[in-house]
Amino acid sequence: MNKFILLISLMLIDTLAFSDIKILKADFRHRPPEMIVQPRNQSGPLKDIIEEASKKIGYKIKWREARFSRSLSGLRTGLIDIVPRTIKNKVREEFVHYLGPIGYQQKDILFMVRKGEEGLLNDFIDLYELEIGIKRHTAYFDEFDNNQKIRKAKSSDDRSMAKKFSKGKFKAMIILDKGSIEKSLKEIGFTDYAYANYKHVQRVGNYYGFSKRSPHAHIYPKLNETLSKMTKSGRVAEIYKQFNATPPIQ
Repeated sequence: MNKFILLISLMLIDTLAFSDIKILKADFRHRPPEMIVQPRNQSGPLKDIIEEASKKIGYKIKWREARFSRSLSGLRTGLIDIVPRTIKNKVREEFVHYLGPIGYQQKDILFMVRKGEEGLLNDFIDLYELEIGIKRHTAYFDEFDNNQKIRKAKSSDDRSMAKKFSKGKFKAMIILDKGSIEKSLKEIGFTDYAYANYKHVQRVGNYYGFSKRSPHAHIYPKLNETLSKMTKSGRVAEIYKQFNATPPIQ
């Protein structure tokens, strides 16, 4: 009987200990050099930075690999607490707190066309003449995103958009992440592309999205303050340099 009571007591202690572990759920996607997905391994400065900041306030992070559209849905419902590199816009502000920014990056918006057709787009007004391929749930820039007069052909991800472009479904597509779309084009063996003369020049804040519907939403101010201190002290830049990556502009 005493052994039975002892066993139950030990199980209860283990359960209580486990329940004291504070976990934040976060999503991860391949966006080198800031987020790198390799077989059985995830790495990059954005991962280390938020893990260190969370640890300082008593939390650990559990990571899940997911497309950004799925991550955005998770932020909307509160299923996911944190998503690195979430661009700030008015629509997302309804359900997202923004951690940071930990700095700014020059993220010019480019437009891809076929080789020899660079002159199709020389100014914003030229966008009205073409159907533009876009990636669903991606924030580009307000003047484009909110313009109902521009015809937009939506794709679920870069690979899908690359395939449609290669088959001539649309003559131009808008590009936020040059490295990602070029990787997708390389994977399908398509090289007949160039960048249009027109581009939208912008500087983008590097934020972590934090769900307003998260069960841990109350820690947002404290976690944001911790990230701010890491940024101001140079710790964020130090972590970037550990990965031979250029730190964001302060």
